[in-house]
Amino acid sequence: RGQSLFPVTIIQVARFKLSIPYGKTYLSLVIRRLWRLAMLISREFEIGFAHYPKTAGTSLQRWFIETCPDAELLLPENPHYPVALSLRRLRPNTAQRQLRRFSRRALTLLSPKFADRSRPLHESLRIVGVMRDPFEMLVSLFEFWKQEPSLAENTDPFIHSARHHTFRDFVTAAVVGGRIATYEKFFDVGGPLWPKTTLLDFESLELAVQSFSADHGLGHARPLPWLNRSQGSRDIQPYVDEIGPLMGDVRRHFRWYYEEGVHLMLRGRQPLQAAA
Repeated sequence: RGQSLFPVTIIQVARFKLSIPYGKTYLSLVIRRLWRLAMLISREFEIGFAHYPKTAGTSLQRWFIETCPDAELLLPENPHYPVALSLRRLRPNTAQRQLRRFSRRALTLLSPKFADRSRPLHESLRIVGVMRDPFEMLVSLFEFWKQEPSLAENTDPFIHSARHHTFRDFVTAAVVGGRIATYEKFFDVGGPLWPKTTLLDFESLELAVQSFSADHGLGHARPLPWLNRSQGSRDIQPYVDEIGPLMGDVRRHFRWYYEEGVHLMLRGRQPLQAAA
């Protein structure tokens, strides 16, 4: 099947209790593979949340489920998957596509406007995700993997580099060895749903979520809850000093983010240039 964007095996089992305003009081999400990132989707609102690691995903998951009561994990046994692979899961098989084409032609003759609204989910879904400074993301991931008790017996070399080696070794594996996906690959930049993709700025996430809600008919959305939030600011200068020239490799690996992505993120009510 080829190499995954995030070629890491099962990392941990983390259970989140997420309150839902309607129906069941709690929903337990079991995150089994952190790096094969899947989507949380709402068929009613036609929105999919693609969670890149260490970008406030736990908080966004809770917000999404409270905002969209019909929210479901696209792949329950593997709730973390990249956008392109997630869309493949939504794409109908050959027989379904033929039947859908026939039905669509009939609907177009009867009501073109209704036919346009009845497009399959893999064509109509609006994607939302979060990006943060790649180096800060790597620091956060390194510290998480180093401290997470459930990873004590994990044998994956990438995780092992974080738990038993230096930050420099970890960064080398991540960006020189290609063990971590770039933002553009994960969010499928230039893919079929790229024009409908909104990337939120991690540094102004609360305002960005409010803006996204207003722009996408989610006026009922609650404020973003902050879960698993680190206290105080992290001093990353020692990590910068440790990797030295490897910072150039980080910038090369995440070149799209630094040259283009940083200008596309939604920041409150003042988004920069829209994705083309």
